[in-house]
Amino acid sequence: MHIWDLERVNIQLDLNFLDEINRKIKLKFKSKPKAYKKIFKKGEIPYSTFKNILKKSSMKSFFVPLNIYIRIILSLEISLELLEKNVIAYKTARGYNYIETPILPIKITPIFDMILAHNISDGTVINPKKGRLPYFGYRQFDKHYRKLYIKKIENVFGTIKFKKDYFDTSTRPYCPPVLSSLFFSYYNLSVNSFLSRSARIPQKIFTKSKKHLLAILIAFVIDEAHIDSTQITIALKNKLLVGDIKKICDILRYKSKVTYRKGEYEDYGYLQILREGMKDFYKDYLQLKRKYPVIDLGRKGNQIESSFKIYSRKIYKTKGNRKIIFDILGKEQLSVNQLANRLNMTRQGIRFHIHNLIKDKKIKILDKSNSNWVYSV
Repeated sequence: MHIWDLERVNIQLDLNFLDEINRKIKLKFKSKPKAYKKIFKKGEIPYSTFKNILKKSSMKSFFVPLNIYIRIILSLEISLELLEKNVIAYKTARGYNYIETPILPIKITPIFDMILAHNISDGTVINPKKGRLPYFGYRQFDKHYRKLYIKKIENVFGTIKFKKDYFDTSTRPYCPPVLSSLFFSYYNLSVNSFLSRSARIPQKIFTKSKKHLLAILIAFVIDEAHIDSTQITIALKNKLLVGDIKKICDILRYKSKVTYRKGEYEDYGYLQILREGMKDFYKDYLQLKRKYPVIDLGRKGNQIESSFKIYSRKIYKTKGNRKIIFDILGKEQLSVNQLANRLNMTRQGIRFHIHNLIKDKKIKILDKSNSNWVYSV
């Protein structure tokens, strides 16, 4: 994809290239007034605008409309590709944040599709005042994942210069409109394509390589998954979208299943990537991460790794686990999660033993002040 495929783009050019444009204008048209009359029809743009955008002082201080420069360089028989090569920064017309040292042309990598998946799973489309382009906002409370979201955008497009660092305090990093618009046009999407109850993975994606599909699945694991020792569970109030994710698992040959519930949660779909599928998923993830470090699973990856350790420990599925828990609680006051991490056991297994130890009146609940109850002898 090229810079002219984006909407409402303003650019800054390399000043040496600007010198070359001015030199060619003089050679071909003899003067700027004559060039202006040949290139633009009467009333299209003021002559003062044409004259100013060719000045170095203006180029240093302002962004100029790409469409005007395209007209100029084509009249000089300069290729669009050479123009693109000399773009040093760009932004949305009337926008504040801009992309510097841009990566052009834009490549549709697995990271591009991963950004799209983040915005399907935990994103919102911000539709500003009339005449402004909509853009993505990504709701994420984990600071590590927030930072990675921006790094993924920069991996595809180039460094984003924000007016300030929003994301140490704000939980909603956003993708500038000039970039967000490309996702809409490339996949023929609208603002309504990202509504939580009706969003779908574009059909075009299912024809892509396994790397693209894996990157999308990783995004959903980061945003929506619960990790346990036996499986990865993704629960969404959108059964069709769950079906799309299941289709990705099937193409990647990850053992998985979809379940539904009745009653209060009947609108939800539950995708379970089962233990064997989880192993294959994690192996493929590590391989893809070597090429694209920004896909990092973070704490979710740590949870998956920890789940594998449970099955390699010597006392897994052996007698004596209850006594080990009892002995530890005789020395320390711990929660189920703390015991599970200490012993490399499942939380379900710990809860089973805790229940029986309480039933036998060997331990007691010491603290119920939060969801992680603390136990002691």
